[in-house]
Amino acid sequence: MQRLLYLIQKEFRQIVREKIFIGIIFVMPVLQLVVIGFAVTTDVKNVSTVLVDEDNASFSRRLEDVLQTSDVFYYLGRLPNVAAARAWITEGKAQLAIVIPPGFEREVKSGRFPKIMILLDGVDGNSAGVTAAYVNLLARRLQREWGPQTRPLQNIHLLTLETRMLYNPDLKSVNNIVPGILAMLIMIITSYLTGMSIVREKEIGTLEQLMVTPIRNWELLAGKIIPLALIVMAVFNVGMVAARLIFGLWIKGGILGLELMAALFALSGLSLGILISTVARTQQQAMFLAWFFMVFSLLLSGFFIPIENMPPTIQAITYLNPARYFMVIIREIYLKGTPLKYLWGQAAAMTVFGALMFILASLRFQKRIA
Repeated sequence: MQRLLYLIQKEFRQIVREKIFIGIIFVMPVLQLVVIGFAVTTDVKNVSTVLVDEDNASFSRRLEDVLQTSDVFYYLGRLPNVAAARAWITEGKAQLAIVIPPGFEREVKSGRFPKIMILLDGVDGNSAGVTAAYVNLLARRLQREWGPQTRPLQNIHLLTLETRMLYNPDLKSVNNIVPGILAMLIMIITSYLTGMSIVREKEIGTLEQLMVTPIRNWELLAGKIIPLALIVMAVFNVGMVAARLIFGLWIKGGILGLELMAALFALSGLSLGILISTVARTQQQAMFLAWFFMVFSLLLSGFFIPIENMPPTIQAITYLNPARYFMVIIREIYLKGTPLKYLWGQAAAMTVFGALMFILASLRFQKRIA
């Protein structure tokens, strides 16, 4: 135990001595959280919109008023006809055109169901779909306002649907993205720092000096992992505080349970870093290999793309990715407050993967150093 404590002290002194490590560990995660948290969003705002009003009545003017005051739509004004609207969208001047046909107000008051045409720039299919949903919500809102002016029969509803969004009532994408960023930070720091730390000692020759001492292999690995694990957990807690101060987002579940799951996930990344260090000969090679595994782990974690939307073959591959399980855990605990007893499947899979990675890394480490 005394030898292990000496190794831990040595690692902390070496990390503090390297100023670039301090920046990587504490400054970069906060910057990534801020930049990615604000930049990566599925919310649609300021959609450049034009209106083609072929009816020129009170209802269409009410629609124009709503477009001018909405945060979603950036109203550019009226155009004379549909051809002009298509030209604006083709030239990139507008993303959305709303066309009100002639006699629209008259048909509404007579109880008919007139149609409003919308033209959308569909290059970005996701944004176009969200924009269409916003237009649909706007139409429903105006329909409720126009209801009393229609025939009495139009006010009779056999069924009313009331939709309530649970856990994220405002549908803010940042509430879903920020917990994923915290998971991503753990994955990046663990895989990079562990691989670079051991390879650096190989390059300067201090690792071979440690191997000829009475220090056992497991003590050497533990002495490398424990300081980095403590630093990763410190960064994770700094990230949670930053998410609270910057985005107003705080954990709804048990913080101790989330800390435990984060520690298990960090050990998986640290084990992967050790495995990388046994293959790489230089720090550049270690960084490249860590980047290679990190990109695949990130893309197959469900952070950007839901796993359910992936092809079946790719879905099967994601089961080998510990980030897949932790991404579910952190979002469930952060947003819904889900107890750990309902997440034992993800926790068990992540633990098994971490243990296997540590065993493989330890065996490979002994063989490589020898």
